[in-house]
Amino acid sequence: MPGSKLRGRRKLGDTYIRINLTLDASKLKLSENLFTEALDTALTTLYGLIGGALNWDLIEFQKKDSIATIRCQKSDEERIWAAASFLTQLRGSSCRLQVLESSPSLLSASALDPEHEEPADT
Repeated sequence: MPGSKLRGRRKLGDTYIRINLTLDASKLKLSENLFTEALDTALTTLYGLIGGALNWDLIEFQKKDSIATIRCQKSDEERIWAAASFLTQLRGSSCRLQVLESSPSLLSASALDPEHEEPADT
């Protein structure tokens, strides 16, 4: 994964955010790189080049569900959330970033899936 050198290790002051990328019948091909471009575009559009230069890591990208999990500093969480909410276009195509949840701890994708059933204890 790009930029995830500390994958699986949590630093104090970090938070995790799950974000859904929705593309409107677009000619764009969903990928990790497109998600990264979308979030970077959202940040620089709202805050400019300097204000949008936040450090964040892509921890997981589920192409099937168009959901990414990122790690960022807790102090940057609100700025990332706001920027994601304002994105409406990417490369001339309609799109949307929707923050699904944020948490100081990372849960696996299967633990967050309501249809996922835990094995019964025997």
